[in-house]
Amino acid sequence: MRAQNPLTPSQLGPALCGRRKVETISAPCSQASDEATREAYERGGVAGMREKPGEENPYPIGSLLAKAFEHGYLDGQKAHR
Repeated sequence: MRAQNPLTPSQLGPALCGRRKVETISAPCSQASDEATREAYERGGVAGMREKPGEENPYPIGSLLAKAFEHGYLDGQKAHR
């Protein structure tokens, strides 16, 4: 006895999903421009060279600009030493 296959080969693959547009999901913070990222990095570098205790990152936690500031801050500390 043979079982019937409800799907034929022509029904397999992308046709099953229909013709939906695939969208990428990105965080709003990832929309920062290269210039804004560079400025955040430089601002962090200046802050790192001053080594002011308690100087906080002015950008939203977890944002691309906050990460650029942190990298700049650490590089500024290295350059200062």
